[in-house]
Amino acid sequence: MNAGTKGATAHRAQPTSTVSSSDERPEATEPESVLIVADHPNPSKIERHYGPLADVASETTMVCLTPNESVDSIAYRTVPTLGWRPLGILLLFVAALVEGVRNEYDAIVSISLIPYGCYALLLRPFVGARAHLGIIGADLDVHAVAWYGPLVRVAFRRFDSLSVPGTVHRRQLREMGVDGDRIGILSNAIDTERYAPPERSVESRYDFLWIGRFSEEKDPLLFVAALAVLADRGLEFRAAMLGSGDERDAVERALASSGLADCVDLPGWVDDPREYYYESDAFVLTSSRDALPLTLLEAMATGSACVVSRVGSVPDVARHRETALVVEGRTPAAFADALEELVTDDRLRERLAGNATAVGDEYSYAAARDDWRRMLETLRGGADSHRNDTGRRQRDVETASSDGRANRGD
Repeated sequence: MNAGTKGATAHRAQPTSTVSSSDERPEATEPESVLIVADHPNPSKIERHYGPLADVASETTMVCLTPNESVDSIAYRTVPTLGWRPLGILLLFVAALVEGVRNEYDAIVSISLIPYGCYALLLRPFVGARAHLGIIGADLDVHAVAWYGPLVRVAFRRFDSLSVPGTVHRRQLREMGVDGDRIGILSNAIDTERYAPPERSVESRYDFLWIGRFSEEKDPLLFVAALAVLADRGLEFRAAMLGSGDERDAVERALASSGLADCVDLPGWVDDPREYYYESDAFVLTSSRDALPLTLLEAMATGSACVVSRVGSVPDVARHRETALVVEGRTPAAFADALEELVTDDRLRERLAGNATAVGDEYSYAAARDDWRRMLETLRGGADSHRNDTGRRQRDVETASSDGRANRGD
């Protein structure tokens, strides 16, 4: 059921670089010396999460288990695991304490409350620096609603600043009593030079593409179930599922039992999925909980038509029938309906794909650098700069209008 070719003719022109000239950017009056306390088993995430921060801070040091030496704007203090990652996570706090006491830092930055945000709060009085937490989906969707949730909500209120991927998460933090002046939206940055529409037409290999961790919250089995519904309706298709995780075996069994093993490729984890984006007619997000997945932003920036569930801050970029098809209810039949409509309606697919490419303007590294500048201003107590900032993204203005606010940092 492959629809044909995919390329620049089917999309808007590739967005131009969003890097602003020096007189267009808000410059930090006092660049910060930043200590990052975090670790990512996939070190490529360091560039996306902290590269823009390192570009605007005067000095950036990261205490971690797995450094990314290609990001040379960050100095690393690597912690040994002695062959057991949990031990390394514990030693990471000790190493961060030693680093913070020996050297002078203005801010401690962490992403994910447990354990790194907790480390940042514990380090704050010893280091004499302000603490920042980058919220991830599990912080709000899992920890904040668990039996220990009251402690989590108290911890949120202890940070000097917090960043969230979108307006939904910002509203949730406000409802938990976090001062709105401390909350900013931080672009989930993608490399918009790399993730852009193809320069020439590309023949489609797949009707549907799914990328993510094979885990319960990403719900790959829902994608398989939706494909089974399509097969029962007599539709022929090709699909690919990229990634790895605990549910990989369950996915293989579900594909086999549904008779789909021959029409769904499972290449595993792919470091550079651009060709898969280019060679697929539709990208599918089935998550039951999520923040704002990088894979969705990459897919949209490359000009993929997307079918998504309404979770986290996904609606900030996925507007139903404008930039994506948003599925309500998260049932196999509901996803199957959306997938069938998308691959059988060429005009709809091309319109959604063309509109989606504009996401690159909002989630570039340049946008993330500007966001980090604002976060550093908040850490310096410059909350007024957030309230007076007129350069907020339109999606934030529209969402914030419901509660009488019209800027991203309030």
